[in-house]
Amino acid sequence: MKVRVKFFSAHREAVGKNEIEIELEERITSNRLLKMLITDYPRLRKLIDFTIISLNHSRANGNELLRDGDEVAIFPPIGGG
Repeated sequence: MKVRVKFFSAHREAVGKNEIEIELEERITSNRLLKMLITDYPRLRKLIDFTIISLNHSRANGNELLRDGDEVAIFPPIGGG
């Protein structure tokens, strides 16, 4: 299955790309995907405590199983006032 991953802000800088498409052999959770990405892009490790995952435009809790065609976004918390 294929999943599209989009990166924003410091996460985009750490990866060096706006987005990637990743081929997965089995369904995995969004948290497992993040761990895989940290292995592939070690600079993400320093951002782990400041990371939000979105799955198909909704905030993910990390336990969702990814499906073919899903869109995952990885970004830092956004503040505002």
